[in-house]
Amino acid sequence: MKVTYLNHSGFLLEWEHCYWIFDYYQGEIPRLDRQKTVFVFCSHSHGDHFNPAIFALAEEYPSVKYVFSSQVRPSCRKFDRNLQGVHLSEKQIVQVCGRRWEPDGTQSRLIPLPEITFLASRTAAEIADGYGESLQIFALRSTDCGCAFLINYEGKTIYHAGDLHWWNWPGETEKNNRQMTANFKKEMEYLAGKRIDLAFAPLDARLEENYGLGLEYLLEHAQVSHVFPMHFWNEYSVMDRYAAEYPLPKETQFYRIDRDGQSWEIAL
Repeated sequence: MKVTYLNHSGFLLEWEHCYWIFDYYQGEIPRLDRQKTVFVFCSHSHGDHFNPAIFALAEEYPSVKYVFSSQVRPSCRKFDRNLQGVHLSEKQIVQVCGRRWEPDGTQSRLIPLPEITFLASRTAAEIADGYGESLQIFALRSTDCGCAFLINYEGKTIYHAGDLHWWNWPGETEKNNRQMTANFKKEMEYLAGKRIDLAFAPLDARLEENYGLGLEYLLEHAQVSHVFPMHFWNEYSVMDRYAAEYPLPKETQFYRIDRDGQSWEIAL
């Protein structure tokens, strides 16, 4: 499998027969093989996780399937009601479709909304990849907004946390942080003891001394083979800090990210 970091919490995964794009926010998506199915996941509607530019993919690639948290549904309804689709700038279209997209001289284009599978928290869906296999998707409840995705495919388990995290903010009331702790640990019960082949989880330095609690808890309670930090707001040094301050389980490979567009070949 090839994993490419797009930006923030956005990642591109390339399988033999399909691509997965998680929480596209900004950055250029590489040219994709038009013969493969493209799955686009969005965990919630916050601007750093949901960019309507992803709808341009359906205009460029023959087989695109969108899987969103149900929390994103009102945003999509607003597009459809007001515009009969989404107006995207040439820049947005080029970011997700590459330079093959030929500009027509206009400032924007109206892109019809595609069919979307919406998942409520703690519900599941099965979606075919078009090559005889299917994705088994379960949506966990976020501690902030929307959902996290736990996906089984070809015998492998992939986890993308979205904004499901242990958000214990410095300066927050003790009562609120106790409730946050309880909510986070409750969702982690769904992952406890599970083997996760590849995980994407927040590592946000804005939490100050609490920055590593959520990732540490995940790695302690699930058997994670490969983990990528995300949601670090371009504070790349937080990964070196975590590696220095928190011991990693022997079975876990921790990936340090240096730049947008960085890629890794991973044997799952």
